[in-house]
Amino acid sequence: MIPTAIPKGVRVLPPPEAARLRWIQKKLLTVFQRWGFREVLTPTFEYLEVFAHEAGDGVYGTTFKFVDRQTGLLLALRSDLTPQVARMVASTMRDHPLPLRLAYSASVFRHEEPQAGRQREFFQAGVELIGSDRPEADAEMIAMAVEGCQEAGLRHFQIDVGQVEYLRGLLSALNPAPELRRRILSALRRKDAVELELTLKPLPAEARLKEGIQHLTTLYGGEAILERAKAWAVTEQSRFALENLTQVYTVLKTYGLADHIIIDLGETYAFDYHTGVVFQVFTESLGYPIGSGGRYDNLIGQFGYPCPATGFAFELEKVLAALEAEGILPRDQGPDFLIMDFNPDKRQALHIAQTLRSKGYAVARDIIRRDLEGSLDYARVSAIPRVIVLGIEGMSGDRLTLRDLTTGTATTFSVAEFCQQVTDGTVQWPT
Repeated sequence: MIPTAIPKGVRVLPPPEAARLRWIQKKLLTVFQRWGFREVLTPTFEYLEVFAHEAGDGVYGTTFKFVDRQTGLLLALRSDLTPQVARMVASTMRDHPLPLRLAYSASVFRHEEPQAGRQREFFQAGVELIGSDRPEADAEMIAMAVEGCQEAGLRHFQIDVGQVEYLRGLLSALNPAPELRRRILSALRRKDAVELELTLKPLPAEARLKEGIQHLTTLYGGEAILERAKAWAVTEQSRFALENLTQVYTVLKTYGLADHIIIDLGETYAFDYHTGVVFQVFTESLGYPIGSGGRYDNLIGQFGYPCPATGFAFELEKVLAALEAEGILPRDQGPDFLIMDFNPDKRQALHIAQTLRSKGYAVARDIIRRDLEGSLDYARVSAIPRVIVLGIEGMSGDRLTLRDLTTGTATTFSVAEFCQQVTDGTVQWPT
């Protein structure tokens, strides 16, 4: 017997879960399209070198690798879509006028321990804005993230926005050893002020510089943080970063989105990869981000085409988990109609099905022999909201009964009348 188990870290999605995944995917892609982004498709596997540029949260070390038996070269399953888009821009789209607005939605594979909201295979939907280093480009990414949350139906969310060059400027002046640098970043990531103070205390650096780094754990909040941070921007690089973040925030205020924005100058997400504004999307109901993004001006240049860029992506399973936690996950719905025909001649049932399908409705026919109650039970379990019944005892052969399983109502039509009203649009139903 063939085993039915599946590998660790992957899932099968039965119809209700698959439908929800496609639903949120469509919602987000619709937002991206409204902002002028066009979808691209990338291969499921690439040469390993495409993912060798340390990106995101250090995904290269978690890439699934295998050998091409024809060439002996190392290949890799897609572990991050951004490097794939970068390669595409540097090659296939090199001569296209800028900026490029590109969107995607696909599965991603990472060899890591499954965790809350993420398996080894998970789904992303995101965008990349290529060719602009303006604050408006960064603000556009954050505004789209807000609109994506709203389109999904999330009510309680916030976008934590930082600027990695602010911290990078302070660290450059401090110039700690690599191990100390890792400890500083780890403490900032955890907002551990005590650990940060103990790490910085023995370093032979200006007290004001060390105080500036220590204060990063408190530079978290609303617009006032931008003013407070000026006192600790003791390097030119940090001052420039703060001015850039202020410009981005100003654009976001113009969009009317300030209520959704939290400034976090201690943000270290993908610190060694990003080159400017970074952000993560959080909801009140989950303890982990459902999306993230930021500026990565150096990546495309590693493919031989220096070009500024910014982008972000949602993790679809995490968005659905947030919706479920808020109690607003859409209910499962199967086909719009199930036709139950107890007549020996099935031509009327086929005509009804064709008429409904021509108007965009999803229609299934119950083709297994069973009684009426058995067919109704099947419809309920299959989340089919409406059934059409023909040929039951006491009903003439040219009539049907439409039963709404949601409301419990039933209406009788002649077959000809029903099909004509569907064709004319006199009767309509939500899909």
